[in-house]
Amino acid sequence: MAVSVQSVTTIEAGIPEIMAVLADVESLVDWSDAHRAVEVREADDEGWPIVVWEKISQFGMTEEMVVRYEWYDGEVSWSLVESRTLNVQNARYDLTDNGDGTTRVVFDLEVDLKIRLPGMVLKKAQKHIADVATSGLRDEVLRRYG
Repeated sequence: MAVSVQSVTTIEAGIPEIMAVLADVESLVDWSDAHRAVEVREADDEGWPIVVWEKISQFGMTEEMVVRYEWYDGEVSWSLVESRTLNVQNARYDLTDNGDGTTRVVFDLEVDLKIRLPGMVLKKAQKHIADVATSGLRDEVLRRYG
């Protein structure tokens, strides 16, 4: 059964700065406590990561997965290509310029596990991921550009 979660924050930076941090996928090991290793396996002609391998460890589980990114103006999404424990992982950042030097960031995540976990554990893990995806991103953007 797929479950979804959304997290929203405001970052005191512009869309280009936030997109630059998101495109630096290898830095996930610095600002996401779940990421242990990240490797870009394929990038487009402009250097945007397209296929990325990730090693993630959280809540006592370690997972290696491959995801495929899609990049648009003010938006990035990725979907699962390969995983041992996931059937589905779809995620998306949607960035909106607030017109005052800040950006509204919406992070959506949908996950479907191959293994059964108690619903409470799954929801807690998902909420933690969504919180890191927004607050961790915010902290990293402000560290670089603030």
